Amino acid sequence: MELKDLIIAKTDETPEVRLVTNSGLSVIVGRSLPENAFDFYHPILEWMKTYAASSSVPLNLELKFDYFNSSSGRYLFEILHVLEGSKYKENYKIIWRADKDDDLMIEKGEEFQKLSDLEFELVAE
Repeated sequence: MELKDLIIAKTDETPEVRLVTNSGLSVIVGRSLPENAFDFYHPILEWMKTYAASSSVPLNLELKFDYFNSSSGRYLFEILHVLEGSKYKENYKIIWRADKDDDLMIEKGEEFQKLSDLEFELVAE
């Protein structure tokens, strides 16, 4: 099965998602408060599973959230877990971006960094 780019437009409750097959950079950016986190994150997880199983193309996954709820956090952890399980995981890097004044998102990034054995860069800007 050919993996296609997954693009989801940002809403007031969900982040912008740009998972791009061959560019090396994919992003999830914005607020993540979906009414049904499974419905929102399921296609993202499926894309990640397919990518992790089949692609050795380096992937920089940039994550930047204004805020995310606990159910979104659970799916973000699952995304990292999927990538960690890939035989290509040495080609993957997580870039967690947060505003330098957003202590909560910096702290969340630090938590994910500790839980992940992927290359992980925390950027406070």
